[in-house]
Order: sequence, then structure tokens, then C-alpha cells
Amino acid sequence: MQIREATVSDHKVFTEVSRASFKQEADRLRLPYRDLNIEPPGYDNESMNRYLIEQLTCYVIELDGQVIGGTVVTLTGQEYGRIDRMFIHPEQQGRGIGKRALQLIEGLHPTVRIWELETSAAQPNNVAFYRAAGYQSVFESDVEVCFIKRVKRPIDEAITFRYEERSIKGAQAYGVDASQLAITNSNISELRASNCNFTRSQFRNINFRESEFDDLNLSGSQYRFVTMFESGRPTTFFHTNLTSTIMKNCRLDGMQIEDSSIDGLTIDGVHIKDLLEHYRKETGGMKRYE
Repeated sequence: MQIREATVSDHKVFTEVSRASFKQEADRLRLPYRDLNIEPPGYDNESMNRYLIEQLTCYVIELDGQVIGGTVVTLTGQEYGRIDRMFIHPEQQGRGIGKRALQLIEGLHPTVRIWELETSAAQPNNVAFYRAAGYQSVFESDVEVCFIKRVKRPIDEAITFRYEERSIKGAQAYGVDASQLAITNSNISELRASNCNFTRSQFRNINFRESEFDDLNLSGSQYRFVTMFESGRPTTFFHTNLTSTIMKNCRLDGMQIEDSSIDGLTIDGVHIKDLLEHYRKETGGMKRYE
């Protein structure tokens, strides 16, 4: 058995094995709700898995030249890592492959001091597996169990400021150089930021519910696999410049455009003005679109 870093060309087989593994477990448990640790978002979607391979650190697990599993790892800074998901094809489970893969992943990242992961409380075998691998539970509920593993590593003296498991609630900052700041597994709710430079920043797996974004320059930004509607709470854009914005493979169900400039707007290559003109002709007697 060996692991190697996944490439974009692996995204189809990565998806096939992911689908087989997670679906088999979901079918076996048949929970009355969707458990995101058992059926993680996009586990059976080729576009999502391609994104994960491109943007995160992903590995394929091979046996005799065949891909039999995979892992998705998020690295934040040099010292913090997260096992987002790990899966083994059902036909290869129970052979110690997951244990060896976990050891290899940790060995490939010798600067990581704290690893974290989550698993479903409905999977006692997984809970026992991670405990045996040296992970300690830090949170347990009826739904999930959260683990961390602290690895003894030499402290990087080049990192001047290191804040771990402490509160800086209510702290204020002015004129601070926080470039290349790395934050993970932290509560930053009710953050107030103004007149700040976030150029080339990256926000991944972030809860931005009910946040406000005002007077921003987002030119050149990209949004991938972003949810803007949940539980009846729509996202609203007021006085926003979306000139030359490109939307591909997006869900726009129920989207409303009112009192807005639509010069150059096309849908599947058809200009919106032509669509509106055709609609007005079909409905009869309506004012021509100017």
C-alpha cells in the first residue's frame, strides 16, 4: 500500500471510490437525518472533488497500482492540520489500510503539531479507530465526536506570535501588520473589520451566516461551492457592481433581478435583451425592450 498526492486527473476515480465508501456506510446506517460526517458535502460530485484536489491537499491510497481510497487534508499555516475526510473502498476495509494511511499522512507533514478531525457518533468503530491512533476527543454529542492529536515537534522560533486555546475576546487592533496570519478552529463571530487590506486572503469552510459585507472591493475574487441560501434566509445584493461577473454551474432557483443594469448579460450564450424581446412578443402588445 502507498499514498501519493492526488492530481486533477485523479478526480474521477477519487469520486468513484468516495461514492462507494460513503454511500455504503449511509445505506448501512440508514439514519433518519443526513449526517455530514457520513455523507460529506459533494462526496459523490466530480466537480466538488476536482475542486478539493485543486485547492486542498488530497492523497489517493493505492494498492497494487489501483486507487482504493483517498484523503482530504486542510493545512493552516505550518503547524495545524485537519483531516477533512478519509475513505477506503468497502472491499478493502478492515485490512489496516486506514491506520497505515493516517500514519503516512502525519509523516508527510512533519511541522504539524496539532491535528484535528471529526467523525460521526453513529460510527463507534471510527471513534475507537481514532482513539487507538492517538487522537483525544475534545467534544462529544449525540451526533459527532471531535478529536485532536498533539504531536511533539520542535517549536519554530521564527513564529513570533502563537495563540493557542486562549481567549482574546474583545481585543482591539489599530495599525497592525497581520499579513500571512493563519487562523483555524477559532471563534471569530461578531468580528468588526474596517479599512483593512485582505488582498489575496483565503476563506475556506467558514460560517458567514447573517454577516454584512459593505463598501467592499471584491474585484478578481472567486467563489466556489458557496451557499447563499439556507433555511429561508436569502442573500441580498444592494447597489452592487457585478459587471462582467461569470456564473458557471450555479443554482439560481428563485433568483430575482430588479431595477438593475443588464447590458451584456447573457444566459447560456443568449443575450437577455433577446430573451426579453421574445417574451414580450409572445405575450403580445407589451412595450419593446429599450
